[in-house]
Amino acid sequence: MSVPHLLGDALGTQFSQIHLLHTLAIPNPGAEAPPGSGAIEQVVGYVRWIAGVSILGLFFGGIIAATAGRLWDHHGSGRLGARMIVGSLALALLFGLGYTLVSQFAASTA
Repeated sequence: MSVPHLLGDALGTQFSQIHLLHTLAIPNPGAEAPPGSGAIEQVVGYVRWIAGVSILGLFFGGIIAATAGRLWDHHGSGRLGARMIVGSLALALLFGLGYTLVSQFAASTA
């Protein structure tokens, strides 16, 4: 066999295989949760719970600090308590809106 004949056979086989691939349907599998996704969701739930308890602790700690500052006439503690209360309210607002915003962004990109 000659070299051009071998090349023609090899290229002809490749082109016919490419033609067959073009006519076959490309599979489109459905979405599946990755292995271990339940554990990840559980960890995220723990983190959300800890964040919520921390915000409540900051709020009540601010009330205690502000009250102590007013009772014992310690202006630094009173101001710190007021800042803690305002900060906890801002964090609670972000905590409440966080899920809504993330869900909205995820739905708009999908």
